[in-house]
Amino acid sequence: MASPSSILLNNLRQLMKSKQYFNDIIHAYIIPTTDPHRNEYVADRFKRREFISQFTGSNGTAVITDKEALLWTDGRYFLQAENELDSTCWKLMRDGTKDVLSITKWLSRNLEKNSFIGCDPQLISINEWQEWEKTFEQSDKQLVPIHTNLIDILWDKQRPELPNNPIWKHELEFAGASISEKLSKVRSKMSEYQVNHLIVHRTDDVAWLFNLRGADIPCNPVFLSFSIVSFDSIKLFVDLNKLSDTLKKDLENENISIYSYDSFYEQLKKHVHSQQSSDKFCTSSSCNHAVETIIPKKQLVLQDDIVYELKAVKNDCEIQGMKQAHIKDGVALCSYLHWLEENIGKIDDLSECSGAERLRSFRCEQQNYLYDSFETISSTGKNGAIIHYKPTKESDTKISANELYLVDSGGQYKEGTTDVTRTVHLGEPTNYEKECFTRVLKGFISLASCLFPPNTIGARLDSFARRALWDVGLDYQHGTGHGVGCCLNVHEGPQSIGTRIRSDNYLVPGMVLSDEPGFYSNNKFGIRIENCVVVVKKASKYGYYNEDWLTFEQLTMAPIQQKLIDRSILTNDEIDYINKYHEKVYETLSVEMKKQGVQPSLLKWLEINTKPL
Repeated sequence: MASPSSILLNNLRQLMKSKQYFNDIIHAYIIPTTDPHRNEYVADRFKRREFISQFTGSNGTAVITDKEALLWTDGRYFLQAENELDSTCWKLMRDGTKDVLSITKWLSRNLEKNSFIGCDPQLISINEWQEWEKTFEQSDKQLVPIHTNLIDILWDKQRPELPNNPIWKHELEFAGASISEKLSKVRSKMSEYQVNHLIVHRTDDVAWLFNLRGADIPCNPVFLSFSIVSFDSIKLFVDLNKLSDTLKKDLENENISIYSYDSFYEQLKKHVHSQQSSDKFCTSSSCNHAVETIIPKKQLVLQDDIVYELKAVKNDCEIQGMKQAHIKDGVALCSYLHWLEENIGKIDDLSECSGAERLRSFRCEQQNYLYDSFETISSTGKNGAIIHYKPTKESDTKISANELYLVDSGGQYKEGTTDVTRTVHLGEPTNYEKECFTRVLKGFISLASCLFPPNTIGARLDSFARRALWDVGLDYQHGTGHGVGCCLNVHEGPQSIGTRIRSDNYLVPGMVLSDEPGFYSNNKFGIRIENCVVVVKKASKYGYYNEDWLTFEQLTMAPIQQKLIDRSILTNDEIDYINKYHEKVYETLSVEMKKQGVQPSLLKWLEINTKPL
């Protein structure tokens, strides 16, 4: 009997052969994870790759040919993909590992000459399309746009509707800059780049620019939207039903013209045709290829993403807001860890799912909390080795005092966004677990405390976090740090710290990132320590470059479990760093806890867990 996955794949292959949606047979069909805005997390309506593969991770690309179905994903999701894919009809391609070809190389080698490779042009970036097209041409194959998404045809009436959640105003007390101030900076950059029109395609960029927030994507306070910014006009494309009359009036007072979301591509065509042929239209290479096809080649300028980069550098108000959000979040996380220690072995149904829900309930008690910033990774024992594990009814496991427990979570507050991971043992850890934890901690401290010169890209700092693990032949298969938005996406660019070298990834004061090294022993346990940090200036002894050097300031306020620390592995400087951090955590959180009127037992727990090593 055919499995549900194989039936779906056979139906898709029939569509590929039908010649209804392209004038020839589609020999391979590429299904990315993303949506027309290149979002990492997408609304249910755009979860096409999940629909066809049943793989629920946030990263991955499916490729379907006449005989094979393959899924490429990175090291965060190898174990999860193994568990979720139907191995009778799907093959997992472990991206970035030895002997695993990239998508383009695999297709180039395995398809016959003159094959057609199809993809929805709204789901591929301009940069990817250009690179893929060039690669395929070299092997006598052709990348072709399939404007009717074939997955949508299979999904048919079962496909979820677009979200209809209302949009709200992100008040100036939290934004720190008005719409007009932000537009002035954007237009100044447009003048610098000598362009007349800017296409803003990222949903978080639009939200930031217009001081608006929404809830179209779970855990991300954004809404589906595009914008075209010119020197004499501003066009915002959004579902009009999501805007209140008051918001519409506020936007109109800023001279912003509002159009329906579905009219973007048609209005872009009209906008291009109504302007002078010498006008330049600017967007970034990460914008989707469908936009590129509308603008004449001589008028298109691919440039650094203006709004993207402005948004990444937080203003003073946003930084203060992020600090406040992390203080409140610290109270919530401490409340949870304290509750966990008090109730382990006492509550029969204390599990990964119930634990995650309990943590959320503590966050709900905090003022200006909106919702979680991502689905909580609540993982005990071997589930912790699945880097982006999400507990489900099927996988839900009781939290035990006999194994490590990893909880990676965060909250969206009006003031800012948080992301924190703590690994704890509620019983007695083994010496190996303590050594692994301490080496992760050493990497965490090494990165957090490093002093680095201006104009440093994140990749140059990545090995600081890995060195202590490398010393004994250990490592982890994920990046060390990602950018974090301010009441926006928990994953934000261009700032990041990882092994991939990116030329646009300079770290500058005001950027917020995570510091999150880890170690994962397959089918045994997972360890990760994660704080959010902000890039700040710091004077150096000699001041080479005649500029202030840079370092990180801690934002996250939560104890690191001392039971798991093997002090003998730490240097005196590392011990001093932990002690000073814990001293700050206690001073900061105890004030907030007293203000909130928490139980004395929680204050005592905080005091015990922040005592000097």
